[in-house]
Amino acid sequence: MIEVLKLLITFAFVIILIRLKIHVGVSIFAGSILLGILFGLTPLELIKAFYHSSTAWSTIRLILIIVFIMAMTNVFSQIGYLKDMEKAIKELFPKAKYSLAMLPALIGLMPMPAGALVSAPMIEEVANKLSLKPEEKTLVNYWFRHVWEFSWPMYQAIIIASAILGITVREFSTKMFPLTILMILIGYFLILRPIKDESIKKGKKNKGVKLLLKTTYPILVIILISIVLGYDMIYGAFIGLMSALIPHFNKLNKKEIIKHAFQPKIIFLLLAVMYFKYLLQITNAVEALPKAILELNLPVVFVIILTPFIVGLMTGISFAYVGMAFPLLLPFLTGFDKIALAYLSGYMGMLFSPVHLCLVFSAEYYKAELRNVYRKLLVPGIILFTVGVLYTLFLR
Repeated sequence: MIEVLKLLITFAFVIILIRLKIHVGVSIFAGSILLGILFGLTPLELIKAFYHSSTAWSTIRLILIIVFIMAMTNVFSQIGYLKDMEKAIKELFPKAKYSLAMLPALIGLMPMPAGALVSAPMIEEVANKLSLKPEEKTLVNYWFRHVWEFSWPMYQAIIIASAILGITVREFSTKMFPLTILMILIGYFLILRPIKDESIKKGKKNKGVKLLLKTTYPILVIILISIVLGYDMIYGAFIGLMSALIPHFNKLNKKEIIKHAFQPKIIFLLLAVMYFKYLLQITNAVEALPKAILELNLPVVFVIILTPFIVGLMTGISFAYVGMAFPLLLPFLTGFDKIALAYLSGYMGMLFSPVHLCLVFSAEYYKAELRNVYRKLLVPGIILFTVGVLYTLFLR
């Protein structure tokens, strides 16, 4: 239980710093230092850990993917694709506000790190026209970016869960799909519908589809290479960038692209998050969590809920709570109702995690106060979990 207490102290420390309006990257970095100190690392070991986490291929790969995607969004902006995407959505749907959901959901089909950062600039113009506050922009972008993570078979968490549980990806995805529908419905009624939008236009569906395909082809290239063909996301992101960049190379402002791609605050935030996760790994802090919870001899249902939730909260990654919690919970996961409950609980932890890249990057992009984002996220999140639990009972 000592390890659990240390983790909770670290988590509380990060939250306090964020509430004090200290930059989220600095807050997470400071929390990482505290975590290392609590687990007995010396200053030299902390420095070495930061060096190793920053130079690890997983971190470099992540930075390159983000840089390629950030560059691509700037190319989209310069050549007018972001406005054309808005026009395409208007042709397909009567109200402009629906693009606030459609574009993040489209990006959500690509299991990429910090995918919400890709859709953030895409919906910004529409969001500004609808006079949304930074926290509202963050919420709508963040929520609809993640509607597929319960069931889209390309997500690592689903593939890993299926392997651990010995069931097919198809079975897992099919039975979890109602939670995707539930999240979409909650997002519509609680987030999208209240937004005032007086624009009503009867669009031309064929024109809208053609325009959407024209403006999203670099994203489709990424999906083709990284999902259909199965190559690493870094290749998909690079080729996707090139497919947007090369045809318009002569008329683009290259300095602006580079400036937008290499934003120091975003890169530092990424380094801080990876440092935190590396320290969790080398201190064996997260691995100790499930064992400590099991030792409490709580009712099985609480163990199934708490274990993945805390791991998801600490890591902000779906495949982390599946990979770390599910093997230990396997004896308790005797039916799909319990499997769904464990996955839902871990998902809720990930959704509210202050080290979830999509959340912190969206808030950073829109200059939103994270505590206010949490306030807006709380009610939809509680409803998602409550109705989700009822669905798991239906699966018995």
